[in-house]
Amino acid sequence: MNAKTYSKAVGVVLLLLGVIGLIQNPLMGMDLSKRHSAVHLATGALLAFFGFTGASASATKNVVLLFGVVYTALGVWGFFASPMVPGFRIYYPDPMVNVIHCVVGLAGVAAAMMGGAASKTA
Repeated sequence: MNAKTYSKAVGVVLLLLGVIGLIQNPLMGMDLSKRHSAVHLATGALLAFFGFTGASASATKNVVLLFGVVYTALGVWGFFASPMVPGFRIYYPDPMVNVIHCVVGLAGVAAAMMGGAASKTA
């Protein structure tokens, strides 16, 4: 999967999760705050923008790489962070949420590093 395809797929999924998370909580047994859902909406919109518009392949790869690194770091951090980090209640370290963030993040890093640049029409 290249960066453009990843950006489209993960962008749409995050947008859906953000909307569903604002309406229904907990979601599949995971307690997500409204802020957590808002972050899903924002990151999903960012990825969808780069995936579905005529954004350059290099810009898309850079955004996907940054997204992957940040989501992986959040996932790893969540295994060690206290559930009530002062001032940072956007993130609740649920082990399943941490695993999901790590998997989605590492997939983003891999997509950004795959083969040549993604084509504009991919």
